[in-house]
Amino acid sequence: MVDPYVEVSIHVPDWAHAPYIQSSSSATPSPSPSGSTGRPISRRTGAVKNNGFNPVWQEALSLPFDCVGGMLDLIFVRFAVRRDGDSEEEPIAVYCVSLGSLAMGQCFQN
Repeated sequence: MVDPYVEVSIHVPDWAHAPYIQSSSSATPSPSPSGSTGRPISRRTGAVKNNGFNPVWQEALSLPFDCVGGMLDLIFVRFAVRRDGDSEEEPIAVYCVSLGSLAMGQCFQN
């Protein structure tokens, strides 16, 4: 039986090295917003025990990031379903999508 969990990561560009982002007063790139290092920001859910065929995660994950100039199409969200205890192995499933392609969702609180 598989005990799955979901690892969610946000892949944000290193805005400091983006040549298309320029200050209005100079031709040099603008400084990087805090938190945008070009490295992924990652969080994971808890594992669903003994329910690999129909797992349900009712958790809220928060992944803070910076976006320059509303360029959501340059930020990617990666969802990886993994087996609990096997974090170094290949994921069971992976989905990656640009943040600009996702629709606004709803958050349900109990």
